[in-house]
Amino acid sequence: MSEPVALTPEKARLPLESAFNLRDFGGYATADGRCVKRGMLYRSGTMALLTDADADHLRSLGIKAICDFRRGNERTAEPTLWHGSEVDYFCRDYAESSGLLGEMLKRDGATADDMRQTMIALYRVIPVDHAESYRAMFARIADGRVPLLINCSAGKDRTGVGAALVLAALGVPRPTIVQDYLATNAHADWDWLLAQRNTLVARMRLTRTDMLEPLLKAESVYLDTLFATLDESHGGVDGYLNDVLGVDAAARDSMRGMLLD
Repeated sequence: MSEPVALTPEKARLPLESAFNLRDFGGYATADGRCVKRGMLYRSGTMALLTDADADHLRSLGIKAICDFRRGNERTAEPTLWHGSEVDYFCRDYAESSGLLGEMLKRDGATADDMRQTMIALYRVIPVDHAESYRAMFARIADGRVPLLINCSAGKDRTGVGAALVLAALGVPRPTIVQDYLATNAHADWDWLLAQRNTLVARMRLTRTDMLEPLLKAESVYLDTLFATLDESHGGVDGYLNDVLGVDAAARDSMRGMLLD
């Protein structure tokens, strides 16, 4: 059995030139003393800016499935092009705006506290709005289509919840799940990304940095809100996994056999 090692940003980061918040989210210890395998689970923000060398490296990882949680207009604006036809690429079209940073900024006179409260409210609805995507994610794991990569635009909210659910299903303790979630703050180089864009978020970055911070930063209260919502509405994470996503105890045991050392 390999020794569980806390993933520092340096250990989780891949040797890529133009990735955004793209990292391995294995390497964590579970409550029963096992370890999530490295090289099996990846999470990312937009991958539209990857260089040819970056694409070659990602292809070399043997990724079998990608779950892209973005809405259709996001995928059109910033397509993911590096994978070949042999990779199972999941995406879906939907109308919900939860998780889209730009949508949350279309409010006149919003303050930083307004944005923080909006983010907290967001984490109450993500498990409902994106349940279909999370079912697809777990279905691919159940079918053995790993290594798996999950992504959205920032790799923080829709992807952050997806990664948290996977780690919870594998038996990773909640404080460790929060640690992985907060690692976005070390991996996401917003100054670099927004310099490549002419979007509402990029323009507001120049004039309303204080108001943007709650949207761009991962804060533990956001993930705490997710877990509290699952506790209140579904009897906890296991209840949500079982009743909403169809990931029962047997499926979780199978996942652990596949993804844990």
